[in-house]
Amino acid sequence: MKDVVDAVAELEGLDLGDERRNARARQIMAALQVAPAAAFPCAMRSVAGREAFYRLVNNDAVSLQALVAPHRAQAIARMCEVADRPIIAIDKTQFVFEGEMEREGLHRISANKQGIEAFFALAVSPSRRTFGVVGVEPLDDRGRSSAVDWDGFVDVAGCEIEAAGLKPIYVMDREADVYELFCSLSEKGRDFVIRVSWDRVARELGGHRDHTMRSLVERAPISLVRTVPLSRRPNGSRPTVAKQKHPARASREAKLAIRACTVVLSRPPKRLGKLPESVTLQLVQVIELDAPKGTAPVEWLLATSLPIDDAAAVEALVDAYRARWSAEEYFKALKTGCKFEERQLESRDALMNALGLLIPIAWRLLELRTLADDTPAAPASVALDDDEIHVLRKISRDVKLGKAPTIADALLAIASVGGHIRKNGRPGWQVLHRGFDELLRIVEGYRLARAEM
Repeated sequence: MKDVVDAVAELEGLDLGDERRNARARQIMAALQVAPAAAFPCAMRSVAGREAFYRLVNNDAVSLQALVAPHRAQAIARMCEVADRPIIAIDKTQFVFEGEMEREGLHRISANKQGIEAFFALAVSPSRRTFGVVGVEPLDDRGRSSAVDWDGFVDVAGCEIEAAGLKPIYVMDREADVYELFCSLSEKGRDFVIRVSWDRVARELGGHRDHTMRSLVERAPISLVRTVPLSRRPNGSRPTVAKQKHPARASREAKLAIRACTVVLSRPPKRLGKLPESVTLQLVQVIELDAPKGTAPVEWLLATSLPIDDAAAVEALVDAYRARWSAEEYFKALKTGCKFEERQLESRDALMNALGLLIPIAWRLLELRTLADDTPAAPASVALDDDEIHVLRKISRDVKLGKAPTIADALLAIASVGGHIRKNGRPGWQVLHRGFDELLRIVEGYRLARAEM
């Protein structure tokens, strides 16, 4: 896989119907990449730049899908280089815009909040490198969702990937626990791992008595036991519902027991019509052993089309599900790093066009942190160019960079520029993006000054 690239390069092949619009989009991307969290008027810097930005995002000839298309094409090309079985993490998120501004086309959440929900598909390698966003689809102005939405979005996200000869694994969380979706994915020969939300009626393969899914998998022998790190989950400003579903926890090492079995899932009584009477799939239960007193143990129940022939196969599909967390991290990059929810634009179309510009930038930011976590000894040059490393070496006070800094060194230095204190542990998104914002801003000045010499 190629090194992390300049986000402007992700617009290669952009077609907005007019080369002047294409050039304008590239200029805007270059400015936003320098200051991903800055307000648009500040990022554009000049009156002409601001006018160009607002003309572009408010132009009826510009669309989210057209802006994202070249990034998606390059993400698929990156997949073809290194992975014949990429993981496609599909999730839905809500962007919430606060304030008195009335934004046309958004659904009303409360007196001073409006929102947009959207599906995203993030392509991830088994080693957790992210290839990029391969699908994004906003929901309507009422935020409606159904089984058709999930299945239709898999079609949209997977079409070009499968046409390239790849056989992806589609990974989704509990909201996708829909009988119709299991049937459709199975009929189309698509592999999937979906977290189960409902303890449905099922029976053993070849059996005739009905049981619950959980009771069947709990009878299965333990396939393997493994220890994994669990990250800290603060309450912070999360909504009450999110806090109830996923309570705050301290970071810890969790010892997990994993069981697996094959079951026949019965059609729900209220789902008559053309749906199959049953669908065969594998169940995998992941449950924490010896959880700390007073702490809810980790427990996942996964439905999958993947084989469970041996411990290695079971472990691989559990890891495929764990890769779904990359989508959550990507949303943080968009919301915290790129400040998408703070954008002061007056219409749904303008906001979606702005989102199209920010999607590759958020991907690059996520890749920087992923590289530092997974390959800390890799050279900083895999993610930063020579000018960026040179300037970072000059402006970093608390983290000294040697002649050949690693990506982990560089990320800590960027975080320190953003105000991170090393003893506080892993840098969060806010300090990382403050530091990255400052680095890119100074690099731009450095290049301008050098050009004048």
